[in-house]
Amino acid sequence: MTEFKTEREAKEYLAARIVEEARREAAPLTEVERKMLYFTESGWTLPDMMAIGKEFDRDYDQDEYEQKIGGLAAKIQARDAAESEPDQTAWDDAVVKLSDGDHYLLVLINPAPPIAVPASPWLPVLSGPAPKPRGDTVRLILAAVVGCGLLLLVVILTHYLGDRFHP
Repeated sequence: MTEFKTEREAKEYLAARIVEEARREAAPLTEVERKMLYFTESGWTLPDMMAIGKEFDRDYDQDEYEQKIGGLAAKIQARDAAESEPDQTAWDDAVVKLSDGDHYLLVLINPAPPIAVPASPWLPVLSGPAPKPRGDTVRLILAAVVGCGLLLLVVILTHYLGDRFHP
């Protein structure tokens, strides 16, 4: 079992494995792509991460990058599962160490599962947000207008009828 004492050690291990896999596939990562593996909202990161983040946002497509890194990570995990239990254990230990923090690398290597599609339009889908019925917003606005109108009517009637019964 590999023990990562810090999040930095775990992140450096995972990033090195991903960079190595990209080289293996003859599609090495650019410096910005490599440095984005270290992005985090909290905790240790590279000293120039703010500038790297701005450059990434300006020059790269986030969805393409996430698919690229996710694909590399999936290949690493598949190879480790088939060939090297110690490497698989080290990968898993690094992920566990990072899972206490908020690291972009975890998003990259553990993409969200695709939203399930119901087998029938009559069956509900339990994963993903429920679709809004057509015209839902219009009905909501109409209900708010009617409710306000009724409230106003009650106030007016109370005021008008209250004056008739209390001279």
